[in-house]
Amino acid sequence: MTNVEDEAKKFWDEIEKQRGGKVKFYTFATFLGETGGRQVSLGGLMYIIKDMIYFEDFEKENWFAKIFSRKQKWEKTDLSFREKNIEEIRLVSKGTALNCIGGYIDEAETKPISKIFAALFQAVVQIRLKSQGSLFFDIMRKKEFLNALSR
Repeated sequence: MTNVEDEAKKFWDEIEKQRGGKVKFYTFATFLGETGGRQVSLGGLMYIIKDMIYFEDFEKENWFAKIFSRKQKWEKTDLSFREKNIEEIRLVSKGTALNCIGGYIDEAETKPISKIFAALFQAVVQIRLKSQGSLFFDIMRKKEFLNALSR
């Protein structure tokens, strides 16, 4: 029987082989949605290889759905974008993010969350891309993620 470290190493070796480079940073994250889209809550991994940022979710067991409904087909979410395509990164309140995702406010109108409000309310990461709107993530290691970017 293999241990957890062996399984993790095997997983990351496969990712590096698929993506063509070494993982320089990874963390758990929840993808909340994108500008003008629908709100989602997809837990997964966010990682950086070379100049690319990746997010991928994993199928999770939903015992309640298994009991009361037929098996729903799961579709993997696999997002990626180049660091150079990032216009701006902001920490915003989760409420602001959800309003932007829902189309109630424009992505350019979001305001960075103050340190006081960040201590009281949940702060999430808004990644404004140059060509396709904003993506919103609740990132477990926010500061380390921002430091890992080569900007």
